Amino acid sequence: MQKYILKADGAQEIFDEEKIKSSLLRAGTEPENVAYIIDIIKKHLEEISKSKDIYRLVIKHLTKKQPEAAMRYTLKEAMMDMGPTGYVFEKYMAKILKEYGYDTKVGTIVKGFCVDHEIDVIACKGGKHYMIECKYHNNRGVKSDIQTALYVYARFLDLEKANPNNGEDYQFDNAWLATNTKCTSECIKYANCVKMRIIAWHYPEDKNLEYYIEKKKLYPVSVLPGLKKVNKERLFENNIFTVKDLLKQSSSMIQELLSIDKSAADMLLAKAAMIIL
Repeated sequence: MQKYILKADGAQEIFDEEKIKSSLLRAGTEPENVAYIIDIIKKHLEEISKSKDIYRLVIKHLTKKQPEAAMRYTLKEAMMDMGPTGYVFEKYMAKILKEYGYDTKVGTIVKGFCVDHEIDVIACKGGKHYMIECKYHNNRGVKSDIQTALYVYARFLDLEKANPNNGEDYQFDNAWLATNTKCTSECIKYANCVKMRIIAWHYPEDKNLEYYIEKKKLYPVSVLPGLKKVNKERLFENNIFTVKDLLKQSSSMIQELLSIDKSAADMLLAKAAMIIL
C-alpha cells in the first residue's frame, strides 16, 4: 500500500525514502546510520503520516546515534528560530554572502525614481551591485508567493529608473529574493521570466540556501540544542550569527554574555565544534 506524507502547508505527497536519505547524508550522517533511521521510519509509517512526526522521529534516533549530524539536520528548523522579525535573517544572509566574496551592506536607504527604498541587503562583487530582498518566515507552511516576486521586481524597476548620482545611490544590475522557506511555482515562474534570482530552501536545485550554508558550514547558532531563546537573541545582538562566530569567542566571554557558568559555556563550545568537524 502506498504511504503518504502530510506536509505543513496541507499538501500530501507520496513517501519517498530517497529524499530523507539525501537530507541525512547531506547532514553528514554515516551510511549505516542512514539505513538504521530509514528502517525505523518505515516501521512507524501510517497510511498518512505528518511530516513533523517523521522529523521528530529522525531527530530522536539520530541524536542517539550521531548527535553532530542531528544538529546539522535541524537546519531548516533553526532557520525558523531566528525571528520573530526578519532583521536577523537579513544580517545572516549578508554574512553568508560575505563568505562568498561579496561586499555587503544591510538596511541601506537608496533613492528610487518615485520613492526611496530601504534595501535589506546590498551585495557587490566584480563591479556589479545587487539589491536583495529578504523574506523571513517562522512557519514551515508559509511560502514566498507571486505577490512577493512582483513587489521585489517593482522596487528594482523604480531603482533602475532613477538617475544615478555621486551619492550613496546605486545602479543595480539585478534583483534577488532570498528566503528561508520555499517559493510557490508562480513566484519561481515569474522570477525566471524577469531574470530575478531566487535563493530559497531547496531552490534552485543546485545553489540553494542550504547549499551556501552547508558548503562552508555557516550553520546559525540556533542549531545548537538547549540554547534558550533569550540567549539566541543575545548572540544575534552581538553579531554572533553562526557556529563559527561562536567558536571565535572565549569561554569567559560566553559566560558573561549569556550569564551562564563555565561548564555550560564549555558545553556550548563543544557542541559548536562538533557541528563543523
